[in-house]
Amino acid sequence: MILIDSRIRDIEYKYLTEELNQKVEKLPLSNDVYEEISGHSDIFYAKINDEIYVAPNSKIIKPDFILGNEKVEKEYPKDVKYNICQIGNNIIGSKYADSSLINKINIFVKQGYTKCSISVTSSNSCITSDKGILKELQKHNIDVLYIQENNIHLLDKNGNISKMNGFIGGASAVINDIFILFGDINKFTEENQNKIREHLKKYNLKLKYFNNLDVVDYGGIIMYK
Repeated sequence: MILIDSRIRDIEYKYLTEELNQKVEKLPLSNDVYEEISGHSDIFYAKINDEIYVAPNSKIIKPDFILGNEKVEKEYPKDVKYNICQIGNNIIGSKYADSSLINKINIFVKQGYTKCSISVTSSNSCITSDKGILKELQKHNIDVLYIQENNIHLLDKNGNISKMNGFIGGASAVINDIFILFGDINKFTEENQNKIREHLKKYNLKLKYFNNLDVVDYGGIIMYK
């Protein structure tokens, strides 16, 4: 089962459900955070190994999810309590993490939007657009591709392009051996296109993108049984 922002576009939804045969549950928008991230799974959920931690004010809470201690709220850093990323055995997050998660983190970064900023490509590699994350992960011998890309968008509550920029982690997901970019990679600079393709080839990942669509940060996906 995949949990993703309810603003996902039809062609992307059909790809996940029909071509990848995934069950997809759309996360309703919340009024508790600002509208651009109001349906983002990486705001309301944290997945560590096979356990999913959930904010008490999330719209979807399953019986086997672990309830976090604190709600997410509009003002930063109260909106990043569950924004945690796992690469192999490393748990990456910030000092702002929920009290149920803080002791699980072994790599601390300054960027509160940790999961948003990291696209995991293997058990020891990722793509990021954050220089602080780049430097910290390299200290732990994680293979990091750094890109600076301005053509990643966030959506307003009506699903229209917002003025705010999004993150590579929220605009992508890996399912099986497929790296899915939510939008068209040709919207990126040619340099970044080449860097991403080379990185994915290195880790035997196929690239799936959607022709002519703006690249949109949906907050990534949460996969659960």
